[in-house]
Amino acid sequence: MERLRGNLPLLLIWLAVCAVLILVTRGQIMTGIGWDPDDQLRMVQLRDWLGGQSWFDTTQYRIGEPDSQPMHWPRWIELPLALIFLALKPLFGTAAAETAAMVVVPLLTLGLAMWLVMKITEPLFDRAIAILAAALTATAVPIVAQIRPMRVDHHGWQIILALTALWTLFWPNKRSGGMALGAALALWLSISLEGLPISAAFIVLLVWRWVFQTEGGVRLFWTLLTFLITSFLLYLGSQGGFDTATNYCDALSPAHLLACTAGAAVMLPAIKWLPENILLRVGSLAVAGLAALAILYSLAPQCMGGAFNTMDPVVRDYWLVHILEGLPIWYQNGKTMVSLLGGSIIVGLASLIYIVGARRAELDRSKLFILGYAFLWALVLSLFVQRATAVAAAFALPFMAWAVHQAFVRARGIERPLTRILATAAVVFLIMPGPLAIALFNSVSGDQRTGEANPENTSCRNDASLDRLNALPRSNLLAPFDFGPRILLLTPHSVLATSHHRNDQAMADQIRIFTAAPDVARDLLEAHHIRYIVACDAEAELALYGKKHPDGLWGQLASGEQPDWLQSVHLRDSSLKLWRVTPKGLRNDM
Repeated sequence: MERLRGNLPLLLIWLAVCAVLILVTRGQIMTGIGWDPDDQLRMVQLRDWLGGQSWFDTTQYRIGEPDSQPMHWPRWIELPLALIFLALKPLFGTAAAETAAMVVVPLLTLGLAMWLVMKITEPLFDRAIAILAAALTATAVPIVAQIRPMRVDHHGWQIILALTALWTLFWPNKRSGGMALGAALALWLSISLEGLPISAAFIVLLVWRWVFQTEGGVRLFWTLLTFLITSFLLYLGSQGGFDTATNYCDALSPAHLLACTAGAAVMLPAIKWLPENILLRVGSLAVAGLAALAILYSLAPQCMGGAFNTMDPVVRDYWLVHILEGLPIWYQNGKTMVSLLGGSIIVGLASLIYIVGARRAELDRSKLFILGYAFLWALVLSLFVQRATAVAAAFALPFMAWAVHQAFVRARGIERPLTRILATAAVVFLIMPGPLAIALFNSVSGDQRTGEANPENTSCRNDASLDRLNALPRSNLLAPFDFGPRILLLTPHSVLATSHHRNDQAMADQIRIFTAAPDVARDLLEAHHIRYIVACDAEAELALYGKKHPDGLWGQLASGEQPDWLQSVHLRDSSLKLWRVTPKGLRNDM
């Protein structure tokens, strides 16, 4: 009861945040569709599983058939969605239960994130600042972008596991803290290898402490052991077997696990029995690293160059380099940079610099180092990979809360009423400098655009327009990458490719169809049994093809030139461009 009473303020704050987010996102909620292709394909994968597809089979059979590939997402993320959906389906029906799951799960995830932020802040600052830090989670744009109603991709859970991993470093019991850290990192990397750089940061910290004898190796030992055991269990639990011949570079595979085993076979005995000698410990690290690399190279040499090393060069040049969330911050436009960095990150960084410079005696220096180290590592990573800004923003929240609290206390201490009011109001800018700066810029410049830049494209690719494809017989469609998941959700059709790299051969063929000469494109369409081509004139992907290859198939279609083997098809109440592919040997005389 006492614990519940202590968490009551956080609970009330979370409920208020939930109400605001539901109100703000009600338009998307009403569509019943996730925000982006990843959310949409996640729900396709969930429907397939609940519809009878094996837990161990994540193949998307309606993408790139007959050469469909398994997705790089394990099903762990689908469990909470499935539980909510199955509980509500008998009461509200399939469609409402699915939408409710897409609302409830992200909001529960946000509540967990807020609680973890509070637990991380408490060891360094007081309870009031910890609760404030939890509340400020809802103002961090990079976090809310990943944890909001109808956002059911794996990025929100990555934030949760990053916060969990950081929290365990404050646990006084080194054995239980190490076990919890190892389990959190294992689950994180099982969900996505995007967590590898931050996971490495935590391991590097523990290794440094062990090598230089600032901390015994108890926490490191149990972290490595638990990580290894949990990783094997999660792999077997998601794949149903262990085939060393099947190794993917974009997810934990047998080669990665055996490489970790080789390294652990050296490190665990070294931590347990090596004397306190820096040279011996550094030597054991070198041996462990070489053993792990040797195993990885022998089993999966193609993975030595990274997760996308085996990607078709055509896909890399036309698709991967244009995925902004995977690019450095300087490739983003100015508003995006300000929105992502101009909040908890910039305020947190300024606060950390001030705290370190002021040498505040009331703060525990060792705990300050842990929090500052994790934040700075995540900050540097976020400069090179935009999607990492969410973790950096989460790690910055304790520092931001301290700064906001200090500013508010000082503002309220000002004697002159007008100055006190203005200073108190200025604290709001400290909370959300990025969004407020953008709002000010928009009001001055007259730029009030909040949605997609091209209204014609929005109308063309909306759900009602794509739903008209149900009037066609079930077919294989060629459509822009980002259309694919929506088509799979809304219709029974199949698509050649989506913006998901496991099917990179199908993606490459799709690019070649749009960019090649019509006769070459027709051969590829025949090879994939494509019956219809679906497009929007204003789609950015197609604009790129037309710009680089004006004589290619899309370049000619965009300019009004249509091969005689394509037949225009009109869909009532739809802005989609649609062509029927006439099979070879048949005359297009319709």
